Amino acid sequence: MRSALPKVLHPIAGLPMIEHVVRAAEAIQPGQIVLTIGPTSASLREPYTDRADIAWQADPLGTGDAARAALPVLRDDIAWVMVIFGDHPIVDPVTLQQLIDQTRAAEPILSTVAVVLDEPGPYGRYRTTGNRIVAIVEAHEDDREYDGPVPVNSGMCLIRAGWLREHVGRLTRSPKGEYYLTELVALAALTEWPRDQVLLVRAEPEVAWGINDRTELARAERVIRERILRRHMLAGVTIVDPASTWIDADVTIGQDTRIEPGTTLRGRTTIGAGCRLGPQTVIEDAVLGDDVTIRASWIEQSEIGNGTDIGPYSHLRPGVRLAAHVHVGNYVEMKNARVGSGTQIGHVSYLGDAEIGERVNVGAGTITCNFDGQNKHQTTIGDDVFVGSDTMLVAPVELGDGSRTGAGSVVTKPVQPGQLVVGVPARPIRRTRRGAAADKPSE
Repeated sequence: MRSALPKVLHPIAGLPMIEHVVRAAEAIQPGQIVLTIGPTSASLREPYTDRADIAWQADPLGTGDAARAALPVLRDDIAWVMVIFGDHPIVDPVTLQQLIDQTRAAEPILSTVAVVLDEPGPYGRYRTTGNRIVAIVEAHEDDREYDGPVPVNSGMCLIRAGWLREHVGRLTRSPKGEYYLTELVALAALTEWPRDQVLLVRAEPEVAWGINDRTELARAERVIRERILRRHMLAGVTIVDPASTWIDADVTIGQDTRIEPGTTLRGRTTIGAGCRLGPQTVIEDAVLGDDVTIRASWIEQSEIGNGTDIGPYSHLRPGVRLAAHVHVGNYVEMKNARVGSGTQIGHVSYLGDAEIGERVNVGAGTITCNFDGQNKHQTTIGDDVFVGSDTMLVAPVELGDGSRTGAGSVVTKPVQPGQLVVGVPARPIRRTRRGAAADKPSE
């Protein structure tokens, strides 16, 4: 991979590679999951301690040695051991369940998952005697030429635990200094057994794809993302152009939502029903209610209420909470702000560290000046406030309910409910309709 990051931690569709494998295993509800790690993958110990028992492989001496390292951790009541490689992220629960079901029916010593390829490539090849599988030959040890499709070993297998304990110690060290799990097939073929010792279970070709470089990583990501898109479309989501739409594995989307081209949904984003997203929109770790519209905007770690519309060309940074039926127009940036229902933020504004009430009108060019060079400060705007265009709100500052600011005002002091302020710095000149009788202008 040419990377400082352990291979199995490279992200695919918003999750580490190994997470796709662990989730596939969890989906079949096994009695135990054992994760074999080594010095290059030691960072896996902490995040998976609660979900798997950890086995330690001190030296990377091959797949057979990895299985041997796992056996001391394996519980005595486990009858079968399924081996899945951590760098095979395309494995899915359906394939694993088929492996279990066919093995139960055939009752072999072990089952191996095979895929059929036009060329065997780097995969192990099966050797047969009659209809019996008697060995798997590694690619670098095989000098045969093949004409036509060839069944090859994916690496996944299901083995009787008792037999594995007895025979894993018989694996021989290869010229490369490794112990290959595939040698167990030859050992099984030599074992007296009332049925065929080895069962071949066929799967789709991509199940065998291991990840060893960035090109293979991209290929696997494409397959996984296509699965994600298909799942959402079959659940009632319209994706106008799947080729330009990227949706991470943990995203949830309600029915009748329409996703336009160029849209990316990342992390644990939750989308309600009947939304309209895109084109050219990025939403990351956000929660959207129903009937939300977002056009050509970027939303991060924010919550958007029902019926709210945003964009185009706006950016909601982490900590934004918009209530229902809020309008955020174009070129608006918000951060750590709460906005009440019915508020209008038309365009070209920055609202950071702000608490904004209901039915507020925020005029074009409004800025909350929340940073004094050392600390961030809060701006509070009450209900039914009218903020005039190009108003600068120098925090900490508060605008009371029903107050108004004139265009171009620089507000540095609290504005009382119902009061109108204008100027630089802003000063009160009268009460609004919601306030008391007109005040005299300040001296």
